Amino acid sequence: MKTSKVFLILLLTVTLAGCASLSGKKGGTQTAKKKRQEVIHKLANNIPLYPKFKYVPDKSFFFESNGVKAGVMVFEGKGRVGDLVNFYKREMPGYGWTLVSSYQYGKEALIDFSAPDKTCQISIEEKPFKTVLTIRTGTRETEEYAK
Repeated sequence: MKTSKVFLILLLTVTLAGCASLSGKKGGTQTAKKKRQEVIHKLANNIPLYPKFKYVPDKSFFFESNGVKAGVMVFEGKGRVGDLVNFYKREMPGYGWTLVSSYQYGKEALIDFSAPDKTCQISIEEKPFKTVLTIRTGTRETEEYAK
């Protein structure tokens, strides 16, 4: 009987610990979703996001100081390099961007865009199980910053 009580207490402890860790994961998921929403909000009226790609917050960052804004946003998903290149060449002009250059070699591509006050570089790399989309954007350097 005593062994049954010890076993029951041990089982209950393990179960509660498991529930606690699950709630921690949910909080982490909520935080990741919130970060994604913040990024999407910052980009939504500026740069189109390729459908069904997921934001990778650990590889992304934003910087803003004294009128200078810069960011690197990394997304992962499934897609062919050519499809992503065509998407950005087609969609970016509608957001005020002008194509500067485009380079594609095999499963990698690099596309540069400019706007009157900012620049954007999009790199795409197709890997065996995912495609990595990296969007780098920032304010354009002016003569004032160059001095």
